[in-house]
Amino acid sequence: MSTLASRAGCSRGYVSRVIGSLTSAGVVSRPYKNRVVLASPAKLLTLWASRRVLPPPTFIATRRSLDEVEAALADIPGAALTLFRAAWHRTKFMRTSTLEAYMLAPEIRSAVRRIGTASPEPTSVVLYPAEGPELEGIERLAGLPLVSVPQNFVDLMAAGGQGPRVAFHLARTYGLLGD
Repeated sequence: MSTLASRAGCSRGYVSRVIGSLTSAGVVSRPYKNRVVLASPAKLLTLWASRRVLPPPTFIATRRSLDEVEAALADIPGAALTLFRAAWHRTKFMRTSTLEAYMLAPEIRSAVRRIGTASPEPTSVVLYPAEGPELEGIERLAGLPLVSVPQNFVDLMAAGGQGPRVAFHLARTYGLLGD
């Protein structure tokens, strides 16, 4: 418990309550006193997705193509594609005309200046502030940084609309939900 508490940045008591709740829900099991084992990745992902709320985005107006914006983001540490754009690069399912990415919150301003200008209205380029955990497990595909597959799944589920459809295609492709 102390390792989980340290990594999560919270108290051991809080971790104990969360583990108890996850054990009751069948997400984790405790075969030994100081051991926690993930019993159902599918349950964990769906529970995470049901509670996920995407942070307020920054919309960017730009004259650049989405490929040019991707190239610019690829050079910025702490940036990774997510949502439909990341899923498209992974599966080539449901082509998208938007680009969504996480960016470490302190870097958003400079990224906006590099790519275009901030817009009060929705645009085809969207940056979500990241605190750090969203960027764990970044993988590079054709030189582009993509959030982890589980993060991509959860973000798509949280997005609503066509998000769950794309999320389940991604999950089937990567075997996230088991058989």
